[in-house]
Amino acid sequence: MPPSWSQSIDRRHRRSWYIGSLGYLIDLSHSHDIDPFKLLNSFFEAEKKGAVICDSLEITLRERTQDHVVFLVTRESRVVAQMKMESELWEHPVKTKAVYSLLVNRAKALEKLHRPASSVRELRKGMKDVNLKVTLTEKSKVVCWRSLHSGRPVRLCIATVADPSGSIRLVLWDDEIDVVSVGDEIEIKNASVGSFRGLRQIILPRKKGELIVVTPSKQVDAKQAIQALVEERHRPIKPAEA
Repeated sequence: MPPSWSQSIDRRHRRSWYIGSLGYLIDLSHSHDIDPFKLLNSFFEAEKKGAVICDSLEITLRERTQDHVVFLVTRESRVVAQMKMESELWEHPVKTKAVYSLLVNRAKALEKLHRPASSVRELRKGMKDVNLKVTLTEKSKVVCWRSLHSGRPVRLCIATVADPSGSIRLVLWDDEIDVVSVGDEIEIKNASVGSFRGLRQIILPRKKGELIVVTPSKQVDAKQAIQALVEERHRPIKPAEA
């Protein structure tokens, strides 16, 4: 489940009531499908007029002191939230709107990062649980070495996969290398997106990543046909029964 909009705030700033109040306001706008800037302006208006309707929400000023104001937010007469917000938010509207705009942009970037990708073009570094159908267009030479930790031999191949929107590298380890061939249409499940030397790459987690050949390439079919023909020719001829 994607993090809430307020979770996009840096932890070092989250202690600040200033950031926290605005972050909660962004969450509120997201939960009720209201433009975040429209909601903020409605709170400014409610602070002056006492009550304002913002789409499906009614915002009412309930209490005002020297240090803070309290708003009651309702929807169809049901209480949605009661928010205590420091007076500095209203005393410095330019600063408030500038910080709010920054938080909204960060939240949208985070939401985009956690939105399921439907094409290669939409893949971004840090994405997880990626599911895509692509075509394998290229495989590099296999690099072999012996693991320093386990001592077992390790094989690595960097493949390229593509769809109509673009291409990206796919990291293949050991048995994964033998599963796919150039030209295969493959389905990738539960993958993550990383980066190496500035290039995006798909990584299959060892425990839950899956690589499925949906449609083998014609080249693979031809190889299998040739192999079957070779095996047929070298098959021993049984003597005829008397």
